[in-house]
Amino acid sequence: MKIERTKNAARNIVWGIIEKVASLLLPFAVRTIMIKALGSEYLGLSSLFTSILSVLSISELGIGTAIVFSMYKPIAEDDNDMLCALLNAYRSVYRLIGIIILFAGIAITPFLPKLVKGSVPSDVSLYALYFIYLFNTVISYFLFSYKAALFSAFQRNDLVSKRSFVINLVSNIYKIVVLLLFHNYYIYVIVIPAATIATNLLNAYLANKMFPDIQCKGVLPKETKDGIKKRIIGLMSFKIYNVVFASVDSIVISSFLGLTPLAIYNNYYYVQNSLVGFLVILTSSITAGVGNKMVTNSKEDNYSDFKKITFVNGWICSLCAVCMFCLYQPFMVLWVGKELVFPFSTMTLMVFYFLLPRITTIQYTYREAAGLWWEDRFRPLIATVVNLSTNLILVQIIGMNGVIISTLICTVFINVPWGAIVLFKKYFNMSPREYFYHIAFYLLITSLAGVITYSLCCIIPLKGIVNLAIRSVFCLIIPNVVFWIFYHKREEYSFAVGLVCRIKKHVLK
Repeated sequence: MKIERTKNAARNIVWGIIEKVASLLLPFAVRTIMIKALGSEYLGLSSLFTSILSVLSISELGIGTAIVFSMYKPIAEDDNDMLCALLNAYRSVYRLIGIIILFAGIAITPFLPKLVKGSVPSDVSLYALYFIYLFNTVISYFLFSYKAALFSAFQRNDLVSKRSFVINLVSNIYKIVVLLLFHNYYIYVIVIPAATIATNLLNAYLANKMFPDIQCKGVLPKETKDGIKKRIIGLMSFKIYNVVFASVDSIVISSFLGLTPLAIYNNYYYVQNSLVGFLVILTSSITAGVGNKMVTNSKEDNYSDFKKITFVNGWICSLCAVCMFCLYQPFMVLWVGKELVFPFSTMTLMVFYFLLPRITTIQYTYREAAGLWWEDRFRPLIATVVNLSTNLILVQIIGMNGVIISTLICTVFINVPWGAIVLFKKYFNMSPREYFYHIAFYLLITSLAGVITYSLCCIIPLKGIVNLAIRSVFCLIIPNVVFWIFYHKREEYSFAVGLVCRIKKHVLK
């Protein structure tokens, strides 16, 4: 089956943006009301539980990613029997994972108080809330979550976005009403597993309707099993690192600094993660198309696309970083008040915490589409050890900045160079020197645009929301002018303009 790459990508991007806007604005309102109605400690608790269960979910081992990758070829060849066998294997493994997470979650219950420095809000039970979050994680593995693999493999994430839009809308309105009327965290938190159940049931219904010939049946051939096992072994290290990267920071901050510093960190992280959510729409919308093209096109064609997509991603990520650098602090003051704002140095580190992984994320997209997890298996393990050890050391020396710097160290010295070498050596069969040059150049121009824009923003004599609005206009105009000056003669710029026109054409049909 030939996937309509541009059309599907356009649909995925448009509906991904719609869903992301909805999942950004309403949760933002929920977060703000929670701070005012209950206190910042409740945000810290929520983040802590989510991080703990993310660590437990390490038992998933990246099986979903390996299964989706294995679907690219049978989709291209219209091999429904293989797709059925893959989905059947996915279901069996996910049920086993759900059982493992349940018992592991119960086993760590006695250690929960050790993960919180200071006191817990007096009107809640640490254990009761934890078990609600544990149930939310476990139930997903038993209620058809494996069906979502079909939408990813067929590049129809727009359908998932549509359902997420509706469910997020309803659940977040419920949260707002509960916080305003009852000020009760238990009634608030119960909607989380309810939304998970509704999402999985709807996914299963639509998957059965769209792909009636692809059901859980059949057995995988031995060679296919061996290939998936090899990819899973390679993916194990990625899973471990992703957990450390996304979750251990919150656990370390809670254990060494307390729930309030964790809440402040998560407010900043929430803002940048909202931007990341939009950027992930771009990469997730093209991953299946990239994988399909790797099956059907030459490496030379794919390398040309890689350079162009890296440029487009770099422009977007750089613009976001400049906006964060200029708007972070005034926005935080307006949102949560001066008492919950980081120092300028910590804010600057948070901007780099966002920029460095995102501007290089296309190399990860191509490594994933090429299935290079086995070849890249050692990098995440080394990065995990370095990140965790530097985290524990630096947090005790320089506090919050140490937590962020530990991640930057891994990104600059391990993840970016090592990951690029694997991709270029094992797939493109060429040196990554040109890629490193391009990334360094993009970072240099981004830094220049950031300094110019921030300097002009600082001369604004006004304060409050008017100051934020004027700064926002500066951030939308000045960086793009700087980028255009340096980039408009590049071949990749012409591609970017053409891509925007093609997507616009598909959207307006």
